[in-house]
Amino acid sequence: MIWGASSLGRILVLGLISAQGVIAEASDAKADTPKAASKEGLAYEEIDKKVIYSENATAPVASKSDGLVPPVDGWWYSKVCADKFCIFTNRRLANGRGMVMVTTMEDYQKVERTENAFDKAENKFQQEDGTFETVDLPDRGTALRAKKAIRRGKPVMSWTPALVVHKDVFDVLRRKERTKILENAVKYLPDETRAKFNKQRKPLGPLSVERSIEDVMLSSPFEYDLGYNYNPEAHSKHLLNFPEVNNLLPHDCRPNVAWYIDGGLTHRTTVARRINPGDELTIAYIDPFIPRPDRSLWVKNHRGFNKPCPCSACTHGGDAEAVKKADARLEELNSLFAELKNHDSKKVTPQLIARFLDLVNQDRLNVKLADAYEYAALNYNYIGMDRLAKKYADLAVQAAMVEEGHDANNVVALRIMASDIKGHYSYQYTLKRQGKVKA
Repeated sequence: MIWGASSLGRILVLGLISAQGVIAEASDAKADTPKAASKEGLAYEEIDKKVIYSENATAPVASKSDGLVPPVDGWWYSKVCADKFCIFTNRRLANGRGMVMVTTMEDYQKVERTENAFDKAENKFQQEDGTFETVDLPDRGTALRAKKAIRRGKPVMSWTPALVVHKDVFDVLRRKERTKILENAVKYLPDETRAKFNKQRKPLGPLSVERSIEDVMLSSPFEYDLGYNYNPEAHSKHLLNFPEVNNLLPHDCRPNVAWYIDGGLTHRTTVARRINPGDELTIAYIDPFIPRPDRSLWVKNHRGFNKPCPCSACTHGGDAEAVKKADARLEELNSLFAELKNHDSKKVTPQLIARFLDLVNQDRLNVKLADAYEYAALNYNYIGMDRLAKKYADLAVQAAMVEEGHDANNVVALRIMASDIKGHYSYQYTLKRQGKVKA
């Protein structure tokens, strides 16, 4: 899931900086055409003239003579496919954590070239022992609770994905087909990683049925685009699953932890608001700017034990009047944000910008401060208020480092703006357009 909207500040540097989300250019190699198909709709090729699926089999037979056991080192193309999507796995990747992909040959090759980058991943908690404890929360699952105070900007943990699935798998394949290929993909993970993944499948609340892999993926929809495709009608958007994140960080619509996925597919979490001893660590699995009824429904369907979202931003302790006021506040906030994103808006005034920033603060949107401060800086600069523009450009740099990483393209673009406010394209943009100052 990608929340942020592109800003004008970012656009200026796109020609100078390669897109962080693109791992590598795609190759024009194509997957082999499947020669047959199982009754479940999974295509297969014969390996040493042995059939991968028998009529009653639920998984490939793990026989080294058949070539169906992944090698210890390197990537392995299973040739277990459904439509254009096949299983690829590397059990040694990321120092033995391993990873499985269900994707196209073209997108697999983009990741395959970056194997060494995965081995540099930390895959660990990044705070000293004794900082957290694990607790079970009613209607929310397992969580991390702080035993010590943690200030904003402190890293929490970082993990490479266990399972990577092309988004079209959920649209192109029939339910039975995608269930089959996902079940078999997970079986190729190393034992320890597979156990962590399967922990996510535990029944929620009073439910007694194990969750499907599809349900698990959709309950933590971390989206990542692998980049360029030769086919202009195709895309490379994938859902990534990080078991430790999904198992330990419950959803909150106003969380205290921000997250991003870096160019090496590593999921990184950073404290966005001071965490005090006894506080649970939470993240937002959906966009916090979405209206409360829509957020609550999503949580009910995917994360809420079949109950609406229980977080304080949605319930306000059962105070109906407070809920009503919060809904109105978010509606106003989104309306003002739309004006700030329109660089030709005639409604933007210093008072409007200040009101927007006040609403962001009231709504505790600490994981989205980078965008808020960036647009405040741009709009103050549009009307020639360079001191305030400089203030919020500096704040935007700090926030973007928390929310996007120190090396993110947006951090670079914001640093350029902050270093030369009056030299930035945005300085007096509105005044020049209105003819109040000379262009």
